[in-house]
Amino acid sequence: MKPTILTQKNVCALLGLLMAITILWSASAEAKVDTFDAVTAKVVVNDSLGESSETMKNLEVDLKDIQIKALPTITFINKYGEVVAEFYGEKSEIEGKFKELLRNGTFMMSSGKHEFYLI
Repeated sequence: MKPTILTQKNVCALLGLLMAITILWSASAEAKVDTFDAVTAKVVVNDSLGESSETMKNLEVDLKDIQIKALPTITFINKYGEVVAEFYGEKSEIEGKFKELLRNGTFMMSSGKHEFYLI
């Protein structure tokens, strides 16, 4: 049996080398995209804003009409982390109305007055 250069190992190494050279060649071709050094933009200053800037300093915003959503007192989640139920109000009232549900749920954690149960 004669030793030959065309063994499976040598052919695979040659193909790997060709693939690596091809990847480097295509990466360098993509890097030669048209680039520009500087972008110049014309900025126009509007001098008429000088008069209205004084009125902007005295601007008052009324935030009384904005309603902030209250956090629920007790939240029930399933094993996937999806919210199943949220209860708002005093904890003692919720415990009085939903004793069985709280007994079946597993306490997970609390953050301030907000408690999470797993059902």
